[in-house]
Amino acid sequence: MMKKILALMLSVSMIAGLAACGSKETEAPAEEPAQTEAPAETGGDDAEAEAPAAPAANGSGKHVFMFKSTGNKFGDLMYEGYSEYMSALGYETEYKSPAETTVAAQVQMLDELITQGVASIVISTNGDTGYDEIFQKAKDAGIPIVSIDSEASVDYRLAHINQAEVQDIGSYLVQAAVLITLGVDYPEDKTMEEAVAEQLGSYSGDEIVLGVLSAGIDTPVQNSWIAAMETELAKDMYKGKVSPELDKKYGNDDPVESTTQANAFVAEAKVDCIISPTTVGIAAAGQVLKGANSDIKLTGLGLPSEMQSFMPNKADDDAFASVCPYMMLWDVIHLGAVAGAAIDAAITNGWAGTDGETFTMAAFRDYAEEDYSVYTQGDGTFVLAGTPYIFYKGNMAEWIDKL
Repeated sequence: MMKKILALMLSVSMIAGLAACGSKETEAPAEEPAQTEAPAETGGDDAEAEAPAAPAANGSGKHVFMFKSTGNKFGDLMYEGYSEYMSALGYETEYKSPAETTVAAQVQMLDELITQGVASIVISTNGDTGYDEIFQKAKDAGIPIVSIDSEASVDYRLAHINQAEVQDIGSYLVQAAVLITLGVDYPEDKTMEEAVAEQLGSYSGDEIVLGVLSAGIDTPVQNSWIAAMETELAKDMYKGKVSPELDKKYGNDDPVESTTQANAFVAEAKVDCIISPTTVGIAAAGQVLKGANSDIKLTGLGLPSEMQSFMPNKADDDAFASVCPYMMLWDVIHLGAVAGAAIDAAITNGWAGTDGETFTMAAFRDYAEEDYSVYTQGDGTFVLAGTPYIFYKGNMAEWIDKL
């Protein structure tokens, strides 16, 4: 179930999706620096029409990694992996993110970077729209774009690096929230879905109500996970037992606003468990629920280092004495490194992100060399980096100092 997410934290990986083992010695991804030559033409008659051709990048300039905004550890850890991998190949990287979590702030910064002549862009966008003009400018300049965490338009990106399948994330979050509401420890001997079906099969109490404390109302990645949560709640096993309606609030990935929205959940007292699919939101909610001594429980996507005060830290702890009995994530550091491998493939081998294409990622920390394949979903192409990982009392002690 949670797979190689582990090595992931190899550093403090943002939290391996869901967590599980210890880290090892970190090793350079490659011994030889990559040549930054123009990519050869790729594609052919079988290439997906929707996938943009790889730009004729010359590899000059810095390789930029842009997150939604500054001050977000999730983005910091992704850049750590990206920079480490790229630097080992001889590339120069730069971390550039705006102070505000807005499309306009990213567009302005992108305009400046493109004018400066950056070599490539890896980006986690702040919205679905508003980037066409600036991304076209990058494309015209031969600057390859790969999106990560939050998708860029399929018309301009080579591919999106997917941390885990959207539906898996949404399903895991709902399943964890339901089990936590029912007072059930993370099941180590079966899947969460099996445990939920078993528990709800004999449940006859009041309808369970779940809340969501998300990032911005227009943030693509969180919205896709929320949609996946709603799909999960439509399954027959939840009918009459768990409300199909999620009580949604948005903290804009700002600690102050997230705290305000978490306090609103407490004041309204309508939900049994809050799901926060953002590291900023889950930490703010943890502080509020603990301070209010609230009966509302919490789960979501978080970093062990930021959540240790709100979770059980040892195997013999009572998980339900904490506001967040368990949560999940993935290897954020490794995720950033995969994006670096994709950019390297675009520059050195003409990788264009078309369906069925592959690229090889050199050994990285605890991860062995691996080939990644591009797949199509909807209108765009994706690369799957890994699977979610669960952090609970059985492994929190291993991860607190790593993520």
